[in-house]
Formats: sequence, C-alpha cells, structure tokens
Amino acid sequence: MMSGRRLLAFLVASIIVTVAIALVLPQVLGIYYLHVVDVMLINVILALGLNMVLGFGGQISLAQSAFFGLGAYAFAIMQAHGWPAPVAAIGAVAFSGILGALLGWPVLRLRGHYLALATLAFALIVSELMVNLDMLTGGANGMMQIEGVGLAGNNQPMLYVLLAVTLVAFAGSVIFAYSPMGLRVRAFRDDLIAAQAVGLNVKAMKIGLFVASAVYGGAAGVCYCWLQGYISPDVFGWQTTFSYLSMVVVGGLGSSVGAVIGAALYTLVPEWLRFLQEAYFVMFGAVVIIVIALVPGGLAGLGARLFKRLTRARSTDARSLSEQEA
Repeated sequence: MMSGRRLLAFLVASIIVTVAIALVLPQVLGIYYLHVVDVMLINVILALGLNMVLGFGGQISLAQSAFFGLGAYAFAIMQAHGWPAPVAAIGAVAFSGILGALLGWPVLRLRGHYLALATLAFALIVSELMVNLDMLTGGANGMMQIEGVGLAGNNQPMLYVLLAVTLVAFAGSVIFAYSPMGLRVRAFRDDLIAAQAVGLNVKAMKIGLFVASAVYGGAAGVCYCWLQGYISPDVFGWQTTFSYLSMVVVGGLGSSVGAVIGAALYTLVPEWLRFLQEAYFVMFGAVVIIVIALVPGGLAGLGARLFKRLTRARSTDARSLSEQEA
C-alpha cells in the first residue's frame, strides 16, 4: 500500500508532468496532432472510468460507450434549451451518474458473462435510442453546432482544458485506489465471500463503482462536445466499448497508470501505423492476445516488475561494492 507521503509525491509529480506537457506539446506539434492528443485525453478519461468498475472492482461492464454518449447528448440537449455551459456540464455528468446507479442496482446479483451481457444490452438500448429519438437527438445525423465552451476547433486551448480535466480524473482514480474504500473494493474483487464475511457492504460498493464509471464516461462525453462542437451516434455505438476494454486490458487492469498507457497507445499507434491501413487492427488484436497470455498485469504491470528488478539489481551492486571496499 502506498503511504500518504508517497501518494502526495506521486500526485505532485503528475501535476508537474501535466504542466510540462501543456508547455511543450504546442511548441512541437502541429494542429492535426494536437487534435489527436485531445482525442487521446478523452480516451484516457473513458479508460480510467472503465478501470474503476472492471480493474478495481472486477465487474465486467460493457456499458462505457453508453455513458459516453449519454453525457454528450445530455450536455448538447441542455445547451440547446438554453442552459449555460458549466451548469449543463454538471447536469450531464450527474445525469450519467444517476443512470449508472440505475444500471448497477438491477445487475447486483449478476457476475461474469451474465453481467457482461446485461451491460452490453444496456449499451445496445442506448445506442438505438440515440438513433431513433429524432426529435430529441437529431437521429442518425446527430446534433450540430453545439456551443460548448466556445473552443471547438481550437486545439491548443482545448489541450489545456482537457489536460486539466484528465488530471482531475487521474488524481481521483489514484486517490480512490489507495483510499480505505478502494482497498475494500479490491478486497471483494479478490474474494467476495471473505469480504461479505467480514461485513463489507458489497452491494453499495458495486453500485458506487457503476456510478463512478458512469460519471467518468459522462465527463468524457461533455469533453467530446467541447472539442468537436457536434456529436453523431456512430461515435457512441455499442461496438466502441470493446475499444475501451482493450485499452484497460493492455494497459493493466486495476492500474490508473495502465489506463493512461492503454488509451495513449490505442489512440497514437494508429497514427504511427497509418500506412498499414486496416491491417493495424490485426496487429492490435495480436498485441491484446499476447498481453493477455504473457503479461496478465498489462504493460503497467510489466513496467513495474522491470523497475523492481532494476532497483534490486542496483541495490545488490551497491552492497557488493561496499563489501569489497570494506
């Protein structure tokens, strides 16, 4: 378990890295690649949210695309009815969280593939509603000219806004992971019967995880409106939830850093391998299979093991050197 001092140092380091990124990237990247980074940050928020319920809680949820879309459409509809952007953003995130609780309550008794199918059904329903509620959502054409925060298309200012939101989301994930509640959640993930035997309120924690995941998804949806200035239902289709699942698995289940790594790779690698066109998906699928088979802890877990080995090797070398000098 990370001590309070180490946790604070880690969060301070995260702030420093975020500020460095904000200062450096606009100087070295063009408009297009700044937009790619902006999209990557939205994917990071989505992956962090899914990691809450899947990584920390061990609950297989395929509803992240639905929460993403619900947040975006709720924000756009509220703004269309004259709500100020800050109020609409808070309302959209709260709306997503409420629906997360409504989803979490009826699926409390489900586990494994039954839970996965139930959440996938929810994503399918939301996807169909986005297309068919023409009067409310704009149907298949989506909703255009969303006011947002007035920065749609301005990639550099949006970078600062999205970095700030992502930093808050990341800090929240890290603090939760090492809080007493986070430790209780991981306890029921690892051994449900033992957690219930010691009196943990597993039902409340499960609902809380769905709410947290939905809040992150809703926040990502609001950020997407700010970035693009329009929304289309195909962006939030149920198929996209498997992309977020891949991000979390490849990065490392139960790791906030892993969610960031997975989202970054999933967003940036296609740009680097654009010349391969559709063959990229074959390669990424192969990477997912290799990681699952050989590195169960994901890339973050692999990096942590390598760091420990390097640290152990350095301490061994230092001890040997001191013994020789003696």
